[in-house]
Amino acid sequence: MTDTPAPRAHPPGWYADPMGSPRQRWWDGTRWTDELHDPAAHDVARNEGARPDPGLHRPALEVNGVLAPPALGPTTAVYNPLIWAIAVLPVLTLIASSAVDLTAQMQMVLDETGAPLSPEEVTSNLVSFSVYAATIVFAFFDRRALLQLGVTKPFHWAWAILWSGAYVFGRSVIVRRRTGRGMAPAWVWLGIFVVSLVSSVSRMSDAVNTVFPNGSVPT
Repeated sequence: MTDTPAPRAHPPGWYADPMGSPRQRWWDGTRWTDELHDPAAHDVARNEGARPDPGLHRPALEVNGVLAPPALGPTTAVYNPLIWAIAVLPVLTLIASSAVDLTAQMQMVLDETGAPLSPEEVTSNLVSFSVYAATIVFAFFDRRALLQLGVTKPFHWAWAILWSGAYVFGRSVIVRRRTGRGMAPAWVWLGIFVVSLVSSVSRMSDAVNTVFPNGSVPT
């Protein structure tokens, strides 16, 4: 059996076959073995009331006392509080930024006044940083949760450093490929992003119209 790369942090157990078959392959903690398990065939036998032959099925169902988990599929619990938190955290940023007076900010820039940050601006900055940090932490543990489910090569948490949307969509696409579902957090995140974008454009437009009435620009 070839030593196909796999995360060495994984404990021995049954995981989705990295060779691409619909069965599960036994990872002994250091390498992939030749032991394969077909959960679908086992479920059919169980549902039909057949009693598996211990001598025939034991090598495929149990290794070192560890039973194979259910196969990845539409019933796999791919949604957890971590990914939902990452998807909805931008709501906090939206709420905090909505309290900032853009008209006053724009006017101060035009007047070239060096006024200190308002409490609303300070709060908005703190909330934005907290959401960013929490997103990275949640993405790290969310990826670990997916690995424990047996999802092979889930989307890397480090993408959250670049943008929360990158992780949510990347994670959702990979999970959907592995299990047949998993896009819901991505659509929730996208909906919040669109609302935030529309809100920001609307508020900026109102501020510009207030500072520059009738389109007049001071000289």
